[in-house]
Amino acid sequence: MNGKALTFLMFYLVPASAAPPDSCPISATASPVSYGRLHQIPTVAPNNDVSHTVITPGGMILHTPEMVAATDVLTVVARDQDALCFHLLTLAKDWHKCDIQGVASKESANSYLFADGSAAVRFTFIGEDQVDVAPIGTAYRSRCEPSGSIQRATYTLGGAERKTP
Repeated sequence: MNGKALTFLMFYLVPASAAPPDSCPISATASPVSYGRLHQIPTVAPNNDVSHTVITPGGMILHTPEMVAATDVLTVVARDQDALCFHLLTLAKDWHKCDIQGVASKESANSYLFADGSAAVRFTFIGEDQVDVAPIGTAYRSRCEPSGSIQRATYTLGGAERKTP
């Protein structure tokens, strides 16, 4: 992992679990719980990196992206039978991020729905160690950087502590 990526992870991921959403109606008596999702994202490879340069039969020079490891983090600040206070940070192409936090309302036995304006995300707990995160539509993108996105995925307890290469 290059220095820029490591600095980015340290700057953005460490504070993510520290502060609860301001409007959380639940008293946070326990420590926040972090779930993570390790995946690969494309980044622009350095110009002098010949391993990401392709010359076509017609002589065109193409640069392919460098794939790097990234970890999306869901921090559950507090949770009860009616609500879930959370912070979700996802990383996408070229380290663009989505950063959403708020209060999700109980939808069913293990499911909570965050809806703020037209942005909506569903959180479904699968046992004690996994959470399925599913965006509803694409309106959440207004809270993301240009290439940022939230993909439907399963986040695993302790997955936020995994080290990236």
